[in-house]
Amino acid sequence: MNETVHTKVSRSKFSTKRLVPGEQILWEGRPSIIVYFLRSLLLTIFGGIFAVSAFLQAGNVINTSDMGSYSFLLVMIALAILMFVVHRKWGIAQGIVAIGVILVVVAGLDSAWPLYFVPLIIGLIALAVEYLVWSHTYFAISDRRIMTQTGIFSLKFVDTQIDRIQNVSVVQPFVERILGYGDVMFATAGEMGGIDSDAWNQKMGSGGAIVWDNIPRPFEVRKIAENIIFHASKPQAQYVQQPSAPTPPAPTAPYAVEATERLTKLKEMRDKNFITEDEYQKKRQEIISRL
Repeated sequence: MNETVHTKVSRSKFSTKRLVPGEQILWEGRPSIIVYFLRSLLLTIFGGIFAVSAFLQAGNVINTSDMGSYSFLLVMIALAILMFVVHRKWGIAQGIVAIGVILVVVAGLDSAWPLYFVPLIIGLIALAVEYLVWSHTYFAISDRRIMTQTGIFSLKFVDTQIDRIQNVSVVQPFVERILGYGDVMFATAGEMGGIDSDAWNQKMGSGGAIVWDNIPRPFEVRKIAENIIFHASKPQAQYVQQPSAPTPPAPTAPYAVEATERLTKLKEMRDKNFITEDEYQKKRQEIISRL
């Protein structure tokens, strides 16, 4: 029988509908919450500071010789630049709107003050969307498969059998090491089916690996995965030797035929790893000794 793998399961409500009868989840988790919320949280903070700065700058006549007359404008410009840097998708949208608000403030259009809140609203939307994406992204390792599931409306689910995993690697740059997360990569035996949990469409056909992005405590996950893969690679059945029957009378001619058949079956059992080499030799000598 297989040796049971004991490991602590991090509960993240992976759907049991994806499991086959008898399958057991041995580890499950989600991406690092820091990755999903830090950037959108910064955008929200930037949007709030930007709105306050816009109100403080509005109505001020810009005088190049008086830095106080445009100091809040400089803050708005700096925040707009940071928006572009912090987030590739939401930050670009927020930064473009922020530039538009800066032009409105410089033009002195006081009636357009509701626009000051648009960057903040974009930051809040980014925060909500990132939460939904994070809450619908699951990783799991069972006693049979490596599984990845993500998607809010369009579900994406990919699995790979344990026996197809060749090795498990971790990539953890310096910043990610400080924050305690990294990428876990499962190299597979196949040439197709490579999946990057952070870029499904681009990596779907690249093949050769499954990548879990931004996993908390990645080396711990790697250790658990390798332990599961090691035990899954052991033979799934072992030959249980039956009690010996009473010693029969002296062998006759029919026993020679029976002995031949028993030796053939015994060899097949050894070739299929149902019995060890020592058990095979011991039983073989016992059959031969009665000829």
